[in-house]
Amino acid sequence: MDDSRAELEQGDALVQACARGDRRAFHQLYVNEAPRMMALARRFTGDASLAEDALQDTFVQVWKNAGRFRSQRGSARTWLFGLLRYRLINQHHRSRREAFEPLPGDQWPDPGPSPEQCSLENDQRRAIIDCLQTLQMDRRRPILMAFYQGFTYEQIADTLAVPLGTIKSRVRSGLKGLQECLRL
Repeated sequence: MDDSRAELEQGDALVQACARGDRRAFHQLYVNEAPRMMALARRFTGDASLAEDALQDTFVQVWKNAGRFRSQRGSARTWLFGLLRYRLINQHHRSRREAFEPLPGDQWPDPGPSPEQCSLENDQRRAIIDCLQTLQMDRRRPILMAFYQGFTYEQIADTLAVPLGTIKSRVRSGLKGLQECLRL
């Protein structure tokens, strides 16, 4: 999804306001960017708790180091995602260092999923995709934006230029349709 120039400029202004200690700007920056950042962190870590930790650490760094942001080098969004990327990579390296290596000769069970579990997960994934495709586009798109891209209802409403209540209603009825489809 393309970012509008105004949206990027607003992000730049919010980070600059954070550098001056503006807590409201910091809150607005969090509201605007955290859902996307959380979606990326979840995809990277595969663990909601680790993703939340990385996001929190990133925003602590934003508050402390907002004065280091230079809009000439790129947008605030690029800067934020760079900070998040750095946190995620450090978190990944730290977890690998903390993991111990088995001693030679020790037989450890394979912690990965069994072939049956993989097959079941693939079947479930395929069923969800098939059920999503049965939904009307006006119900499917907000669900995908919310659950796969990390958008809030407000961001979906703004992006699609549809009233907030309508978005909530479409998501609710779309999820109900998915639930019914998956029961079959």
